[in-house]
Amino acid sequence: MSAKIKINVVWFKCTDLRTHDHAALKAAHSAGLPVLHLYIFDPFWHSGKTRLCGYPKTGTIRNRFQLEAVEDLASKLLAKGHVLNLRRNSTKACFEELCQDFSVQEVFAFREICSEELRVEREVRQVLGRHRSSFSTFWGFELYHHDDLRFDPRAPRGAFNSYTAFRKRVEEGSYVRPSRNEHPVFRPGSDSVRWKRAEAAPKLSELMGSDMSDADEAAQKDPRAELWWRGGETAALARVEQFLWEEDSLGLDYVGATMTMDPSKSCMRDKSMSKLSPWLAHGCLSPRLLYEEVKRYERERRKNKSTYWIIHELLWRDFVRFGSIHAGTSIFRIGGPMNLKPSWNWSSDKEKLAKWTSGNTGFPFIDCFMRELKTTGYCNHMGRETAGWFLIADLGLDWRMAAEWFESVLIDYEPTANWFNWTYRCLPAAKQKRLPGECLGSLEILKWGTQHDPDALYIKRWIPELQSLPSTVAREPWRLGLNGQTPSAGSTGLRPAPTGQFSVSRQPLEALVAMGFDEKDAAIALFRTGENPDEAAALLLSSGHDVDCQQVDDSEDENMARAVALSLQGGSQSSGTKAARTEAPVSFEYGRDYPKPMIQPVSLMHTEQAEEEARQQQSKRDAQIVAAKRHKSSSGQVFQRSEWEQARQQWPAETPTSAKSHQGYGSWQRRSRRVCQEDNTTKQHAGESGSATRRWGGAGGRAIGG
Repeated sequence: MSAKIKINVVWFKCTDLRTHDHAALKAAHSAGLPVLHLYIFDPFWHSGKTRLCGYPKTGTIRNRFQLEAVEDLASKLLAKGHVLNLRRNSTKACFEELCQDFSVQEVFAFREICSEELRVEREVRQVLGRHRSSFSTFWGFELYHHDDLRFDPRAPRGAFNSYTAFRKRVEEGSYVRPSRNEHPVFRPGSDSVRWKRAEAAPKLSELMGSDMSDADEAAQKDPRAELWWRGGETAALARVEQFLWEEDSLGLDYVGATMTMDPSKSCMRDKSMSKLSPWLAHGCLSPRLLYEEVKRYERERRKNKSTYWIIHELLWRDFVRFGSIHAGTSIFRIGGPMNLKPSWNWSSDKEKLAKWTSGNTGFPFIDCFMRELKTTGYCNHMGRETAGWFLIADLGLDWRMAAEWFESVLIDYEPTANWFNWTYRCLPAAKQKRLPGECLGSLEILKWGTQHDPDALYIKRWIPELQSLPSTVAREPWRLGLNGQTPSAGSTGLRPAPTGQFSVSRQPLEALVAMGFDEKDAAIALFRTGENPDEAAALLLSSGHDVDCQQVDDSEDENMARAVALSLQGGSQSSGTKAARTEAPVSFEYGRDYPKPMIQPVSLMHTEQAEEEARQQQSKRDAQIVAAKRHKSSSGQVFQRSEWEQARQQWPAETPTSAKSHQGYGSWQRRSRRVCQEDNTTKQHAGESGSATRRWGGAGGRAIGG
């Protein structure tokens, strides 16, 4: 029997699918042995189910993205003379077979943090330990390297009390390592190891099994979506090039996921988000490389709040990532790290959950995001956060069921970003004193809807049933039920349209004007329906029952103005804008074409004024953006790809990130580095060093129990 070939192995996972800034890949190719590159399509991840609700752990959209990313990684390696070996089996079984076929000297991989990932890693360590093979893991998912922090994430001394506390501690002296430090060097003529058991890349239907439908297989870009993500390092770098350098969107259009308070900036517009998160979540794009590009953009183009904000959001990724080391499995428990216990009992009502996941809650601001999420695998941070608050505070549902839905459908899912954010940002909504289900308490869905979508364009994009409604009513359709009744456009007994002077009551007229209807049309509709605001609203929305303004002679406009003024008792309530009318069905019937709210709704006062303020401020910002782009065009500034590629290789990361310099490592870091050095020197076997898993991330299965 011939001797086994001695090799090193790079174990790629779904969070490090790139060839740049990859410490494990660099280390493996620096060790002097032939390298086998491995990716495993483990059924646990790709066709497994979540624990509470039985959703696919990885839904169709993310599975497709991962297949594309793996395909791109294989192409990148092939261009360097190496192959990516693919397997479809349990990870443990694959490493058992690998050790049977080769003499595995060492396995190189990225570090893990969460419980399910650590369980798989422990199984691999045990297999390698039995074969006296080593296992080395490397940090590389984060912006800041773990060893460069000024505190131990296991004993942070308040660093995770808040994001601000974490940010200040990091900026006191930590620094961002240059991405080029971990670029792998592929030696000319180095041996490329092919595994005879390697398989062809599976089809999406093969990967998902029974969870896959023909429609999913043939899915194409939804025309309403701004972007259709393609997995892989190539597409990731192309998006950075496009968003920063070709379109100049970072400094001009970008708003950021958590910029919710500035009325001049809307998170619900195209180009307001970089939408790089799927590539960051899968490791197709290094956060350090992106950081360097942003810093270079600040030097060469402009530095403003937008360029600061994208770095702030990279730092937020580190906050939830390192914070999960400190929190351990508590992020999967119903009470979260703070063991929060509300004054009411959590509900597991699957019918209510289904309305939430499908975007049929009756609250358009929630529903538009949930429908976008289900269709594309993405909605912005504001949508995820408000949907979480609503589910917890207003529906009282077990938030873990919703987190499992996000785990299944999100294209940018990463366990710490999902589960830590649920416990840190959404779970505190359970501290409220009122009982869920009484009436709407998450007023942000009204305030932010008015501010970020004053014309309801985004809502109408994802909820086409509301296309025919004025903006205010599209955001708050319950305003159609002014008398607590369901308006119907098919009502009989309408009075003829007035032909001379008439008057209507002030209160119902104000209500219709507040919805965005024109004063004149609203007054006529009220006259014809006997001042029934529900029937008047239905009449205004119905194409089958035209208000017929032509019956009022133009010579009567003065009388009409006096009648409206009389009804409003001299108040000036006109929106100044005629209600938008688009081609609509025969009629819009509230409760039939779009569901009534799951709980008692409310409306905010002065919505029209807030709408107009947002419109004006966003229009002013739009004008500034247009002027800046026109200036760029007239100055002859043209993006050159070759220059971009050259500059990308030359600019190092900016270090340190604050005015204070890095003064060396703390005692806990020196111990950590010494342990790593000892591991590298003595080549401890994986079976003997398994405690490292517990040292960095905690052990045990992913806890779900409350």
